[in-house]
Parts: sequence; C-alpha cells; structure tokens
Amino acid sequence: MNSILILFIDLIRLRRGPQDLPSSQGLLITAGFCLVVTAILGDHFNNDFSNSLVFALSQVAILTATVWGILALNQKSERAVQTLTAFYGTSVIIQLIVWPFRSWLLSLSEEAQQQATIPVLVVVILAVWSCGVMVHSYRNALDSSRGKAILVSIITQLIVGMSILILFSDQLQQNLAK
Repeated sequence: MNSILILFIDLIRLRRGPQDLPSSQGLLITAGFCLVVTAILGDHFNNDFSNSLVFALSQVAILTATVWGILALNQKSERAVQTLTAFYGTSVIIQLIVWPFRSWLLSLSEEAQQQATIPVLVVVILAVWSCGVMVHSYRNALDSSRGKAILVSIITQLIVGMSILILFSDQLQQNLAK
C-alpha cells in the first residue's frame, strides 16, 4: 500500500506517469471509491448526504466516460485502467490537501473571504497544479506532445464542468442564492 501511495505522490510531483501504476481493476475501484468519498467530504454546497453522493458519483462517472472516450479516440483504450487510476488517486490526494484550506476559506465571513490571501492562494495553486498533473498524465497516456495534452486536459475539464452545470444547475443556483 505504501508503494502505491508513493507512486501517486510521484505522479503529483510529475516524476512518474500512469504507465508506472499497476493495471489493476481492484486498484481502480479502490481509487474511484476514495475519490467519491473525498468528493463528498469536500462538498460544501450540499447539506444532504444523498445529494452529495449523487453529485460525487456524477462527477466521477462523467470524468470516467470522458477519459475513456479520449483514450479510445486516440486508439489507447488499453491504457484506460492505469490512466483513470492515476486521475482518481492524484485527485484524492490533492482534494485532501486542499480540503482544510477550502474549509478555512468557507468558514470566514464574506468580507473576510475577500482578504483571505493565504487560503485563496493555496486553493488556486493546487487547482493549477492539478491541471498540470492531468496534462502530465495525458501526455504519458497518449504518447503525445505537451500541446495536445494541454488541449485534451482543457476539453476534459470543459466536458466535466459543463455536464455538472447542466445536470445540477437548479441545485447550484439554490446554493449560490443562500
């Protein structure tokens, strides 16, 4: 277990690629489960567990379908298990790191949030780093240039983000109105 955690940390540090992970359905399912759990824990908008669960499962399902589709379009579908495991595992670690800073930021009053430089800076840096990890993973998984990996990462983020906005627009609007 320690060696898998070290692999995920090395992925975050851009020292390894998805190809360095074992191609294991069990590890994929475990990492996916952990991603759903951390997404639920990090969900500051839904107060209801079932809503948080549906939201988290939807995010993971859309990400999974998008990554699988991109790999299939590039004739690399045999790399789906390792690539998805890499995305899930690195996302779990990044979410766990960002969680206390996001909680800190959300615990502040609206006025204090505007002056909360440290938590905002950390959250932004980790979001950018997460995108960099995705680019690195796609570059390895697709055997592609950095430019193509950046484009594919942007497309992935847009598909996941827009799908979530479409599926949960009413719920998101209600939460923003609070």
